Amino acid sequence: MKYIELESERLIFRKFKQNDFPVVFDWLNNLENMKYRSSEPKNEEEAHQYLNYAIESAEEEDCINFRYAVVKKEDNTLIGSCELYYTDTDPAELAWELHRDYWKQGYGTEIGMTLLHLGFDILNLRRITADCNTLNRGSWRIMERIGMRREAHFVKMYRGNSALNHEWCDKYQYAILKEEWKKKNIAF
Repeated sequence: MKYIELESERLIFRKFKQNDFPVVFDWLNNLENMKYRSSEPKNEEEAHQYLNYAIESAEEEDCINFRYAVVKKEDNTLIGSCELYYTDTDPAELAWELHRDYWKQGYGTEIGMTLLHLGFDILNLRRITADCNTLNRGSWRIMERIGMRREAHFVKMYRGNSALNHEWCDKYQYAILKEEWKKKNIAF
């Protein structure tokens, strides 16, 4: 399937462009933004690799990694990224990251709902998962708001980065099935 651009009430989900680099680098290089990751904030070269991968993924003939630059409709400001990755094997996985200036404004929920709409209503997927550090309350609360259920709590699953003192971190796994999405009558 070809790459599909999307929009929601307040957001446009588009392909990344090279001129997105300054904003992408700002969130990927910031320890607060990268706090719950296993990897350290990215340097310029790593951020360029991230951006190039996002651009290349969107150009693939048979797109399986729908990675989006998320911009506000009102002023075209790039505020984050998200992705829905799937293969012929189950399940698909969604993820997002918002620039810290846009946390706690409902954008994460809007992104999550849009990705579930893409997965279930457009791509006709059966099951979608997501995961996060158990300390990342904002992330797991978004997963619950969009109808996902917690399926697992993995204890000491990965080492956190320097923001978490390289301690072993727990991870939550969430999932939702297409019939659950439909049953909840989640209007998109």
